[in-house]
Amino acid sequence: MRITVLLLACAFLFPAAAFAAEKLPSGFIALSESPMTWANAKNFCEQKGGRLPLVGGSGDNSRKKGTPIDGFGAVGATWPGDLPKGNYWTGTVSTSGARFSWVVNNSCNGVEILSSNQGGTSRVICVPQ
Repeated sequence: MRITVLLLACAFLFPAAAFAAEKLPSGFIALSESPMTWANAKNFCEQKGGRLPLVGGSGDNSRKKGTPIDGFGAVGATWPGDLPKGNYWTGTVSTSGARFSWVVNNSCNGVEILSSNQGGTSRVICVPQ
């Protein structure tokens, strides 16, 4: 219950901003217009000449504050520029199983990492190769 209330508070306090492609924050090269599965997200970035962001940790260490994330800075960092808030796929596979990958999410505490089933959909943003 506490997590649900916190997430609702974050959504209320930090609504998604209108986004224009020309306002991509530094470090990113492409943003999809709609959410997609992990496999489609990976292909989307490759077609744009890039890749999904990588998380610079492994296992539970990936969630620790300060763990680097391509384009996003690090876990706990301020959310980048005008980037719409939400879940974004990474190219890093989660320790929760082979069908799960880390997603980057905004929270009241800044950038965070969550595990998500690759069959689900999340937003997609790409970084250079």
